[in-house]
Amino acid sequence: MVRPIFALLFVSALWGSHPVVGQLVEKQMSPFALTVWRFTLSAICYLPLSKSLVRILKLPAATLWRLFGTAVFWCVLYPLFYYESLRSVPPIDSLLLVNSAPLLAAVFAYVFLRERLGRREWLGIVVAFLGVILLTGYRITFAASWTGIGCAALAAASFAGYTVLSRRLFQELALFDVLFSTTVLGAIVLWMLTLVTGQAHDITLQLMHLSKAGMWEFVYIGVAVSTIAYVFYGYGLRRLPAAVSSAITFYPQVFFAGLLQWVWTGQAPTVWTWVAVAFVFAGTALMSFRKRARLSAPQEVTEDA
Repeated sequence: MVRPIFALLFVSALWGSHPVVGQLVEKQMSPFALTVWRFTLSAICYLPLSKSLVRILKLPAATLWRLFGTAVFWCVLYPLFYYESLRSVPPIDSLLLVNSAPLLAAVFAYVFLRERLGRREWLGIVVAFLGVILLTGYRITFAASWTGIGCAALAAASFAGYTVLSRRLFQELALFDVLFSTTVLGAIVLWMLTLVTGQAHDITLQLMHLSKAGMWEFVYIGVAVSTIAYVFYGYGLRRLPAAVSSAITFYPQVFFAGLLQWVWTGQAPTVWTWVAVAFVFAGTALMSFRKRARLSAPQEVTEDA
């Protein structure tokens, strides 16, 4: 099960670059506009798979509702709650709150999927989370409103909900059927919100007025962060428990974000950063070296071709 681990670490690297690149894009584009356009671009990337639509529409109603719920968690609730939290919660505080998602995923997976983690996996999640606390603890300001804290907590819960819902879908359906349907559904819901709130003209102008560098940064977020990473996350998620997949993807992001920030802005990491990274990867290793007997075997799935 080495390949799923590396796939999820690759996702972590891409998602870890999101705050650095996203911060640059948000100098020219609002968070809501970025959310709408990034998932619109991602949906366009999946259009060559549109022939699978006939097969998807023949799925049972319960499965279609789960696809819709997954799309809402991933494309709408998680990014919007996270971006909203940043309005009143400092980024470091928000990082710590949102990184509780793997712990919530473990609880949700136990309640809804009856997934049980071994001691080593729980220890790995806790050790990695301690690494995040070490990285953020001395910089936390607690200068946040209860609304902001609530939004960050809801963002974590939304990602955990997405992880648990999509895990079963990735096991039952072809990988790209899930990717295509949830991304397109998410983009449709976002555009419905855009039309209802009367922001269509505004977000269109924001996209049109992006600088050349801003456009390339936006394309990177839409293609790499929202599309390619999603493929690899689905690949890993169908083979590993929800909480473990979420933790391996979430916690190393602090390392990759710091590394990119070092290369991009020249801001060198501190000693505490390296200590925190050691905890994060130690926890990741504990989760990775799992006994084969504890692996939750994926159900038989449809061919991905």
